[in-house]
Amino acid sequence: MTRSAQDGLDIRFFQNFNDSPEVELAAIDIARSLSDPLCVALAEIDVLRAARVNDYLGVSENAAAQLELFRDKHAMKIRARDAGLPVSEMAVVRSALDIRHFVDRLGYPVVLKPRDGRGSNGVCVIRDDAALADWLATQSSSTFYNTMIECFVAGDHYIVNGLYVAGQPIMVSPVRVMTSALDFLGGRSHDLHMLEATTPLRDRLVAYSRRLIEEVMPSPPTLLFHLEVFVRPEGRIILGEIASRLGGVFFNQEMTEAWGIDPRMTYLKAMRDPSFQRTLRPQMMAEPERLVGQLCVPPREGVLQTVPENCPFDFVRAYRMSGVVGRHYGQMAFTNAEILNAIVEGRDEAELRARLRQLEDWFHSACQWQTAAAA
Repeated sequence: MTRSAQDGLDIRFFQNFNDSPEVELAAIDIARSLSDPLCVALAEIDVLRAARVNDYLGVSENAAAQLELFRDKHAMKIRARDAGLPVSEMAVVRSALDIRHFVDRLGYPVVLKPRDGRGSNGVCVIRDDAALADWLATQSSSTFYNTMIECFVAGDHYIVNGLYVAGQPIMVSPVRVMTSALDFLGGRSHDLHMLEATTPLRDRLVAYSRRLIEEVMPSPPTLLFHLEVFVRPEGRIILGEIASRLGGVFFNQEMTEAWGIDPRMTYLKAMRDPSFQRTLRPQMMAEPERLVGQLCVPPREGVLQTVPENCPFDFVRAYRMSGVVGRHYGQMAFTNAEILNAIVEGRDEAELRARLRQLEDWFHSACQWQTAAAA
């Protein structure tokens, strides 16, 4: 850990921030120097750490236990199931025999994943005994401590991101996912877009989200959330997971472009200044100013040689290039390691899909890669 103080800020750096147990003690140390301490988290990895710090400081009471339900996917789905919301068949996995029993009873395909996973890391779809044997060969212990299994859900994938302030919904934004997170990790571009107001499913997803936040989960009154669901062919909504933070990739920028309100900055202001909450009342559940979609392009395996720094399309509202020329890239492990994020606008869902494809085709044609085989 290193430390830097400038302009009254106390900034500390850690060699392994995500997994370091020192972070929470450092946060408490900083908080003791503040007249009105509060620990706020925007990333999934920090949600429980911030809650534990606030409980220790007396800022909150039992927040860590409540937010555990937003991190433990098995406990989360039990709570949803007990409230009458459909979830896939699932079980905690402690050993290979637990998997065998589950498959014997319910068959393939199944999904194996960490109970507190993030960014789709560690999620694996198992379709037969051979794939299960391959997965088991990657495990380093015969006893598992953080694994669950569930039946694979066949259906369309939707994501809902949103912001609550003082118990009131400000923005609830359902989007359709055209490429799954697992395909994204596998090398395909991640494209998704908002739903039109005339799409009946949009209102159903908003209502579902509100019930989950307001009635089922132990939600703090001021909250960012990220919800993933699957919609079966017959129309039934199946819970994937819900997190007490905004989605990664470019969701904050997507919502900012759609509503003209930055959800993360609004959340931080509301957490810091209760009087700010009153200024948001006219904006509660306002319709978005425009329809937008987003494109996230993963790296290929190889050395990035050329990349377009600027975009020529006027329908692209935001364009963030993070690819570095000359860097060697491998397959992504998390869904936040893409080399391009972009936001497009359109009059309807069909135009959004067409523009996302146009942007992706142009980007790939403008990039050059040197693969290991070519080298």
